[in-house]
Amino acid sequence: MKIVNLHTMRLILIVGVLFFLVGFANHRQKSKPVKSLQVEFMDASKLFITEVEIEQILKDMITANGDSLMDEKRLAIFESALDANEMIKSSEAYYSLDGKLCAKIFQREPIARIKDKDFYYLDSEGHAMPLSKNYSSRVPMVYGIQPKDLKEVYPLLMKIQGDDFFKKHIIAIQKKSKNHYVLNVRDREFLVNFGQISYLDKKLTNYKVFYLKALEYNKLDDYKRIDLQFGNQVVCTIK
Repeated sequence: MKIVNLHTMRLILIVGVLFFLVGFANHRQKSKPVKSLQVEFMDASKLFITEVEIEQILKDMITANGDSLMDEKRLAIFESALDANEMIKSSEAYYSLDGKLCAKIFQREPIARIKDKDFYYLDSEGHAMPLSKNYSSRVPMVYGIQPKDLKEVYPLLMKIQGDDFFKKHIIAIQKKSKNHYVLNVRDREFLVNFGQISYLDKKLTNYKVFYLKALEYNKLDDYKRIDLQFGNQVVCTIK
């Protein structure tokens, strides 16, 4: 019985020491000051917000906290401040072992530039996004719509964004009347009468097949209008 108790006491003592060491290490870690900042963009090919701007947001939050000590509880505050920026989709803040405050940045992705009273982007989640002073995204221009029309045109823009051919080919979308849209294409004089935002896969597939076949036979310059609104047909108007 005494042997069992002695073994139990040793086990309790070891566990207690471990808890003390872990707590002491955490306390010392929290007492360390942030030595530097590190920003990592998850898509650095286009920067709508700069590293300097990100670092300034973090510095402002450190100043607002009253000290620069490392504290895991503050990470959510840093992330909230970053996520509030109109160019940022989401962020992840953490401390490195060498005392850096690090931030991973996921930027918003524009899929169109909207011309209303002023210019702004529509992002990949269907929300309005301001233009950036740092980078201009090469996306289709959309004319003749109001904010209430964004939900209507969004599915077409996502189809364009998801297809390499259409991303390069379609440069503008115009709303001519209620539920009626026209596409402008790159390096061609003809207009594409798309009609309603419906049967997207069928219309776009038919157009791509037509275009590549007409390109093969060098016929594209013969047309002034391509009509996609008649079911499975692609109707062309000759110049």
